[in-house]
Amino acid sequence: MSAARVLVVDDEPDELALLVRHLRRLGYDVVPTKSAEHALADDDNLAVDVAVVDLRLPGMGGWELIDVLRARRPGLPVIVTSVLDSDDYPLVDAWLPKPFTGDGVQAALARALGTAP
Repeated sequence: MSAARVLVVDDEPDELALLVRHLRRLGYDVVPTKSAEHALADDDNLAVDVAVVDLRLPGMGGWELIDVLRARRPGLPVIVTSVLDSDDYPLVDAWLPKPFTGDGVQAALARALGTAP
Protein backbone atom coordinates (compact mmCIF):
# COMPACT_ATOMS: atom_id res chain seq x y z
CA MET A 1 0.00 0.00 0.00
CA SER A 2 1.36 3.43 -0.91
CA ALA A 3 1.65 6.26 1.58
CA ALA A 4 -1.19 8.74 1.84
CA ARG A 5 -0.48 12.00 -0.02
CA VAL A 6 -0.79 15.26 1.88
CA LEU A 7 -1.08 18.68 0.24
CA VAL A 8 0.44 21.34 2.52
CA VAL A 9 -0.22 25.01 1.75
CA ASP A 10 1.73 27.49 3.91
CA ASP A 11 3.50 30.67 2.82
CA GLU A 12 5.91 30.70 5.77
CA PRO A 13 9.02 28.75 4.66
CA ASP A 14 9.94 27.62 8.19
CA GLU A 15 6.40 26.43 8.98
CA LEU A 16 6.15 24.67 5.61
CA ALA A 17 9.50 22.93 6.13
CA LEU A 18 8.56 21.87 9.66
CA LEU A 19 5.21 20.44 8.55
CA VAL A 20 6.88 18.59 5.68
CA ARG A 21 9.48 17.14 8.05
CA HIS A 22 6.84 15.95 10.55
CA LEU A 23 4.66 14.43 7.82
CA ARG A 24 7.54 12.63 6.10
CA ARG A 25 8.69 11.19 9.44
CA LEU A 26 5.17 9.82 9.84
CA GLY A 27 5.45 8.14 6.44
CA TYR A 28 3.31 10.48 4.33
CA ASP A 29 4.04 11.55 0.75
CA VAL A 30 4.00 15.36 0.92
CA VAL A 31 3.08 17.92 -1.76
CA PRO A 32 4.38 21.23 -0.34
CA THR A 33 3.10 24.50 -1.83
CA LYS A 34 3.62 28.11 -0.78
CA SER A 35 0.31 29.59 -1.96
CA ALA A 36 -3.26 28.74 -2.83
CA GLU A 37 -2.57 29.73 -6.42
CA HIS A 38 0.43 27.38 -6.60
CA ALA A 39 -1.62 24.54 -5.09
CA LEU A 40 -4.39 25.00 -7.67
CA ALA A 41 -2.06 25.51 -10.66
CA ASP A 42 -1.42 21.78 -11.15
CA ASP A 43 -4.16 19.14 -10.91
CA ASP A 44 -1.53 16.68 -9.66
CA ASN A 45 -1.24 18.82 -6.51
CA LEU A 46 -4.89 18.01 -5.81
CA ALA A 47 -4.46 14.24 -6.26
CA VAL A 48 -4.06 13.90 -2.49
CA ASP A 49 -5.74 12.13 0.42
CA VAL A 50 -5.84 15.16 2.73
CA ALA A 51 -5.00 18.89 2.60
CA VAL A 52 -3.37 21.00 5.33
CA VAL A 53 -4.18 24.67 4.72
CA ASP A 54 -2.87 27.75 6.50
CA LEU A 55 -5.64 30.33 6.73
CA ARG A 56 -3.46 33.42 6.36
CA LEU A 57 -2.06 33.20 2.86
CA PRO A 58 -1.07 36.02 0.48
CA GLY A 59 -3.39 36.42 -2.49
CA MET A 60 -6.15 33.84 -2.23
CA GLY A 61 -6.65 33.18 1.46
CA GLY A 62 -7.11 29.84 3.14
CA TRP A 63 -10.86 30.22 3.53
CA GLU A 64 -11.30 30.68 -0.23
CA LEU A 65 -8.86 27.86 -0.98
CA ILE A 66 -10.86 25.50 1.22
CA ASP A 67 -14.03 26.44 -0.72
CA VAL A 68 -12.27 25.74 -4.03
CA LEU A 69 -10.86 22.43 -2.75
CA ARG A 70 -14.33 21.35 -1.65
CA ALA A 71 -15.75 22.24 -5.07
CA ARG A 72 -12.97 20.48 -7.02
CA ARG A 73 -12.43 17.54 -4.63
CA PRO A 74 -15.70 16.84 -2.76
CA GLY A 75 -15.05 14.79 0.36
CA LEU A 76 -11.34 15.69 0.59
CA PRO A 77 -10.45 15.92 4.28
CA VAL A 78 -9.09 19.36 5.19
CA ILE A 79 -6.96 20.35 8.19
CA VAL A 80 -6.59 24.03 9.11
CA THR A 81 -3.33 25.27 10.56
CA SER A 82 -3.18 28.83 11.81
CA VAL A 83 -2.11 31.26 14.49
CA LEU A 84 -5.67 32.58 14.56
CA ASP A 85 -8.03 31.68 17.38
CA SER A 86 -9.76 28.37 16.67
CA ASP A 87 -13.12 30.17 16.93
CA ASP A 88 -12.19 31.83 13.62
CA TYR A 89 -11.56 28.55 11.77
CA PRO A 90 -13.95 27.41 9.05
CA LEU A 91 -15.73 24.07 9.43
CA VAL A 92 -13.06 21.46 8.61
CA ASP A 93 -12.13 17.89 9.50
CA ALA A 94 -9.31 18.73 11.92
CA TRP A 95 -7.33 21.64 13.38
CA LEU A 96 -3.62 22.16 13.90
CA PRO A 97 -3.08 25.41 15.82
CA LYS A 98 0.35 27.01 15.52
CA PRO A 99 2.82 26.46 17.04
CA PHE A 100 2.33 22.76 16.44
CA THR A 101 4.22 19.68 17.57
CA GLY A 102 4.87 16.35 15.90
CA ASP A 103 2.25 14.76 18.15
CA GLY A 104 -0.22 17.48 17.13
CA VAL A 105 0.43 16.82 13.44
CA GLN A 106 -0.09 13.10 13.94
CA ALA A 107 -3.32 13.64 15.90
CA ALA A 108 -4.73 16.07 13.31
CA LEU A 109 -3.99 13.62 10.47
CA ALA A 110 -5.60 10.78 12.40
CA ARG A 111 -8.75 12.87 12.99
CA ALA A 112 -8.94 14.02 9.36
CA LEU A 113 -8.36 10.55 7.92
CA GLY A 114 -10.65 8.83 10.40
CA THR A 115 -7.91 6.71 11.95
CA ALA A 116 -7.98 8.26 15.44
CA PRO A 117 -8.62 5.72 18.24
